[in-house]
Amino acid sequence: MSSIERRNLVICRAGRRSLHTTWLDDAATRTWDLYLCPYQDVAPGQPDGGVVIGDVIPGPKWSGLRQLMRDWNGWRDYDRVWLPDDDLFATQGTIDRMFELADALSFDLCAPALHEASYYAHFSTMRNRRCVARHTGFVEIMAPCFSKRALDGLLPTLELTTTGWGWGLDSLWPKLLDYRHVGVIDAAPVLHTRAVGAFRDEALGRRVHEESDRIMASHDCGQVHTTYAAFDRTLRSMDLSSDALNVLLVDGWRYLLDANPRALAWIMAFQQPREGWPSYPVAGTPAGGPPMAGGRS
Repeated sequence: MSSIERRNLVICRAGRRSLHTTWLDDAATRTWDLYLCPYQDVAPGQPDGGVVIGDVIPGPKWSGLRQLMRDWNGWRDYDRVWLPDDDLFATQGTIDRMFELADALSFDLCAPALHEASYYAHFSTMRNRRCVARHTGFVEIMAPCFSKRALDGLLPTLELTTTGWGWGLDSLWPKLLDYRHVGVIDAAPVLHTRAVGAFRDEALGRRVHEESDRIMASHDCGQVHTTYAAFDRTLRSMDLSSDALNVLLVDGWRYLLDANPRALAWIMAFQQPREGWPSYPVAGTPAGGPPMAGGRS
């Protein structure tokens, strides 16, 4: 029996290669229950309190979750629900920490950052080494975590994905939440172990991209990879000017720039103020230089 009241739930669309077993350690201290929603038969594994294996629902991730949540209201018994892909490597402690920080920061929609060694699609989802968490405009479809209130309100949007892949919903959800209480948790990174966006055939890939474009166009939204604020170890928003925030972000993502220098342009494009960048002054930006050798200036 658990010595902790589990107020959080993880629902995983699991297949035979699922990594969910890496998430489980000590059932007595775990702060969340695990519900496996298989898309193919999975091995039952060792008995573990707080782990349920549901019926197989074939098909993509989000069509299966849509059906599950239509038929089962058990998720409403929890404060927060995490819906990760099954190819994420994480420890029980990392997931506990994610839920702890999501609650402390009052996030309605968030995700753990991706570890530096992950396969990834979007720079904003990667761990920023200078932050504990960030208030952002985007949470990827790969591993969103919802407050019960937010999930209840956003559940009807699952009807928009006829492919079941859900692309485009991760741009719509933050807009429907007015870009408030949305974030990425850098202090609880998980490792994404498989290549991103691999489709079984070209036609499916085209349909998924077309659906994403349609969802975003019909709801007048797009991917917003902007970081609005950064949180430090005190879990307070750092008191930074927009320029200082940008410097901090670039420093925390320096490892991305080393691998792909073009990422700098993308970071700065999304961090651009609404009024645009200030013009460079004709007089330049005079400043004192470093002290000369011997202490003379």
